[in-house]
Amino acid sequence: MINIRMSKIIFTSLLRVLETLYNLQTSRHISSLDMLGSFLYILATGAKVSLCRERFQKCN
Repeated sequence: MINIRMSKIIFTSLLRVLETLYNLQTSRHISSLDMLGSFLYILATGAKVSLCRERFQKCN
């Protein structure tokens, strides 16, 4: 959770809000949890998508 600069409780709450109010859905290739985690990691660290792909092997 240090990488995304958010506690687990806040992360889970944000995920639920995005899923219920904004219809964030799991795709065939990546879960909604991984989507949000990857997005927040990129924002928090300034990493490029290619670095995220290498690190997590899931980022699109």
